[in-house]
Amino acid sequence: MKKSDYLYLDHAATTPMREAALKAFIEAENEGYANSSGGHNLSRKAKNILEESREQIANVFGAAPNEIIFTSGGTEADNWIIKSLFVKGISPNSNLVTTNIEHEAVLASAEWIKLNDYRVTFAECLDNGIVDSEKFISEIDESTIVASVMLANNETGIVQPVHNLIKKTLEKNNETLFHSDVVQAVVSKKIDFHKIGIQSAAISAHKIGGPKGVGAMFLNNKFKLPSLFHGGKQELERRAGTVNVAGVASFAAALKEQQENFDLEINIIKKEKEIFETIIKDNFNVKVIGDEEERLTHISNIQFENINSEVLMVDLDLNGLGVSRGSACASGAQKPSHVLEAMGIDKDNINNHLRFSFGWSTDSGDGKKAANIVLNSLENLS
Repeated sequence: MKKSDYLYLDHAATTPMREAALKAFIEAENEGYANSSGGHNLSRKAKNILEESREQIANVFGAAPNEIIFTSGGTEADNWIIKSLFVKGISPNSNLVTTNIEHEAVLASAEWIKLNDYRVTFAECLDNGIVDSEKFISEIDESTIVASVMLANNETGIVQPVHNLIKKTLEKNNETLFHSDVVQAVVSKKIDFHKIGIQSAAISAHKIGGPKGVGAMFLNNKFKLPSLFHGGKQELERRAGTVNVAGVASFAAALKEQQENFDLEINIIKKEKEIFETIIKDNFNVKVIGDEEERLTHISNIQFENINSEVLMVDLDLNGLGVSRGSACASGAQKPSHVLEAMGIDKDNINNHLRFSFGWSTDSGDGKKAANIVLNSLENLS
């Protein structure tokens, strides 16, 4: 099967690199290959590329350049922010308040905090996939160091009331750092951290057409975090290790192109997803998760009656359509989605879900083409 014949609808897991991002990577590697921490001419070229990229990325998110620290991706940023404030010497009553529908990077970091004998509270979500705001706020107290809620869920696309949660959290404890994983939200929402009130955030380049292994942490200048890595003074003396300058330049180029083409790309994604969902709903007994809530434009999580998702996913793959069962960071576990479990999806249907996610490379006609492949597979499996 030719690559052009294969329809990719797993952009929420990762996206193909944009040509502009690939070009920027090659140019930066050719021109700025030296260590950006050095003192000679070529190092200064690398440093200039790095800082120009930092400023460009910061501007997109309404941040100051020194509030952007480059990382290996969203997972590192989540770990850094969630874990680093829970260090020896703080009160044993110190606690983290988060939700039971977060990305695995946040949930695993929370479990690490529990293992170190600090308190962690997981606020539940309602059946509609939105965090129970009253429950969340009720858990905030004078010992809450970090509160964390993702801006939008990576499996369902359901948008969370983060702005309101931040406001109410800080009314109870204005020393709390409010963190948000925005990795998925960046794909189809324009985000200004200061306007929303987000104080720290995790971002990843490969979700928007940039390279894998590169991301950023946003940290409001009000806060200082201990370093997670040691052995150097790179990244504003916050993260040790030689900086991936070419990766950062590629990240900046991908973000620049995404922002310049934002309305065009989102309109195509919205149209194709609507066509796709309409055809599927009109021809088969399905449930679109979060259909009545605000969702990210590019994600469609669908429950198929009496059809096992693993079996359907394999059949779709054989017929030229690539999709996923949920988060790529957890899919290898072959267990029910913790997000769907939190939403109260019954045991008979929890393994009948697939996530279809559109992206920047989606073309007109992809929605209908994908729907027809799905319907053919459903007919064969029924």
